Amino acid sequence: MVPGTLQQGLRQEIRMTEVITVGEYKLKASEHKLQVLVLDIIAAHRAHPDIIAFASANAGLRSARMGARMKAEGMLPGVADLCIMLPCGRTVWLEMKSAKGHQTVAQMAFEQRCKRLSHPYAVAHNVDEAIVFLKQAGVPK
Repeated sequence: MVPGTLQQGLRQEIRMTEVITVGEYKLKASEHKLQVLVLDIIAAHRAHPDIIAFASANAGLRSARMGARMKAEGMLPGVADLCIMLPCGRTVWLEMKSAKGHQTVAQMAFEQRCKRLSHPYAVAHNVDEAIVFLKQAGVPK
């Protein structure tokens, strides 16, 4: 159960764009915690001082007007949650999902584009899966 004040805030936020269930909200919150933890691991254990990881702005609730504005500015549906820039011009992509989360059609299409361009891409449902991918990519020490 979502606490009263959080639930009220969630209702106000939802009115702006779409209706989601409390279960869907909890999945998003879980993905958020996983993403923050992975970013902390990258920052603390990166193998090179210039490695940088950043999030795409695709997630979140927004008004239809703001969504249209962001799309016009280049927001692309399906882009992975994290982009990690590595030495020698390499970039890897990491999509974070809760234990029960699944990729959208747009996310699967973005994954296929990454693979066609030889960009490493992974979906991680937990910290261990993320660490395995990041080690293979040479991110942590």
